Amino acid sequence: MRDVFELERGTEILSDDPYIGTYPHLLAFFERKSSFDASDVVCGAHMVYGWMPTILELYPDADRCDLAAAAAMLTRAKQGHRLDAWELEALAGLVNNSVVGVSKLLHFVAPQTYAIWDSKVFAFVRGERPHHYRVNSVHFYQSYLEELRNLVERPGFEQFHASMNKKIGYAVSPLRALELVMFLNAPIYRA
Repeated sequence: MRDVFELERGTEILSDDPYIGTYPHLLAFFERKSSFDASDVVCGAHMVYGWMPTILELYPDADRCDLAAAAAMLTRAKQGHRLDAWELEALAGLVNNSVVGVSKLLHFVAPQTYAIWDSKVFAFVRGERPHHYRVNSVHFYQSYLEELRNLVERPGFEQFHASMNKKIGYAVSPLRALELVMFLNAPIYRA
């Protein structure tokens, strides 16, 4: 993986980019909540899917993850609990069968603990074509989160983070700062 601290210096953030401009508004919705109910799961999932080129479908499953179970998991995530692989799989099964969608939902619920994961970030981190079966892997997502936590501990992170916040125009979590550099500097794979 390329050095995100080096890449940050040349990364340009466009303040009029809707991806940048809408982010704090979505974040504010989730920040106002201390716990979640089934309605919050539905509304929150639809909000983050409004940020994506995919239409949301919810697949509540009484045996694995219904809306109440999802609300409980999001509440635990908001309280700082790191969801395990089974919980991530269950939430992904509910939210479009998508690790990407769940990563975005979890990021807005708990931005200090969860980072956004998508095909561009996958391509940056793994250096491979972002085929759906690869990107939709809880294992790869968990490895990515661990890698980000290690980067936050590296010397120079505070300077990197301050620079990104200045470029963006508002404060973001450490994980968001790292993810955004990866997203904006991801390799492009052509068919």
